[in-house]
Amino acid sequence: MRLIKRTYIYTSLWMLPIILIGSIFSFLMIEYVSYEEIDEFLTYEMERLVEYHEENNDLPEFHQVARIIEDVKYEKPFFKDTLLLEPGDNEMVPYRELWFSINHNGRDFTLVIQHLMLGRDDIAQGALLIISGIVLLILLFAFLSVNRVTGKIWTPFYDTLHKITRFKISEPPPEFTNSDIDEFNALNSSLSELLKKIKKDYQHNKEFNENASHELQTHLAVIKSNAGKLLDNSGGDEKRTETASKIYSAATQLSQVQKSLLLLSKINNREFSDNIELNLEDLMKQVLELFAETITLRQIKLSANTKPSTVFMDKGLAEILINNLIKNAVKHNIENGYISINLSPQKLEIKNSGEPYAGNPEHLLQRFSKGKTGISGIGLAIVKEICDLYNFEIQYDIKNSTHKITIHFSK
Repeated sequence: MRLIKRTYIYTSLWMLPIILIGSIFSFLMIEYVSYEEIDEFLTYEMERLVEYHEENNDLPEFHQVARIIEDVKYEKPFFKDTLLLEPGDNEMVPYRELWFSINHNGRDFTLVIQHLMLGRDDIAQGALLIISGIVLLILLFAFLSVNRVTGKIWTPFYDTLHKITRFKISEPPPEFTNSDIDEFNALNSSLSELLKKIKKDYQHNKEFNENASHELQTHLAVIKSNAGKLLDNSGGDEKRTETASKIYSAATQLSQVQKSLLLLSKINNREFSDNIELNLEDLMKQVLELFAETITLRQIKLSANTKPSTVFMDKGLAEILINNLIKNAVKHNIENGYISINLSPQKLEIKNSGEPYAGNPEHLLQRFSKGKTGISGIGLAIVKEICDLYNFEIQYDIKNSTHKITIHFSK
């Protein structure tokens, strides 16, 4: 969710209690003002009637007052609220009354004058409408003004965000645009220093891996060469031949592991960026041809149901992905076993027979995971790193002696 949208949501939520509190306050203020105005009007009417009596020595007509009560006297005028039935609407309507006394010809009379009041429900409705209208106007003004202001103020931020998103570790750090806002300049400065440090660390790590790889491969080549000479010149000595063979095999395996580790490092550093649209079905057929002889020798039954499946990724990594999956299915299979391959535009599923595994199958996707037959290597770890790089979802399931790897392609 974008920052501006979340700002609108939070602002709208904060407006709800403001509407409630504002409505209550408006209700009380409107009610207070209404009472003040009505009391002022009734007081004026009382003074007018008292003046009329003093001038004419006569009581007012009944149509000018609500009631005239004989022989009842109150020392001071007082106000009173009451409800009267409205014949037209057949409902009780609130009225404000003022009671006061007049002495006429030696007798006391109490006069009652009335004035219609606003109903509390009418006041509440009016207060809610007023506050809601004001809040809506404020929100509309805020929406329009924030949109205009955001387009200007946040432009440097979005420019920085765009450059960071497009930044690749193999390229020089981007140059950020200076801004009139100190916070954005501080952010750009911190990001520049951080990216420079990351770039420097990456370069050092890359040089170390390349140098270490070169030195290891050089010495391993020497070991393999001399082990080969020992095998050629063993003179029929079985013990000597066996020892030389173990040295040669260990050196070969170590060379492969070193290359795999270097490949993992490159994948983690996002050094593969030559992404193209390619068809995995063609790669699958090529890889199966390479393993055809091994599959036949181990008497493994192969079933392949493939459909065109286009993905956007580096071709070299796609070849490594397919090769490692087929190699794993063949290497960890059993004699007279089977391999079932299903490839569709949405997913790749590979089933194969193998030894039962009691642990969590997901552990086999980690580097140098251990099973009953020993360490499994890093082939599947490379597969997982490639899937993570392209946001593919990989699942490893084992049921009895059936191993299943499923890769869901992101679309």
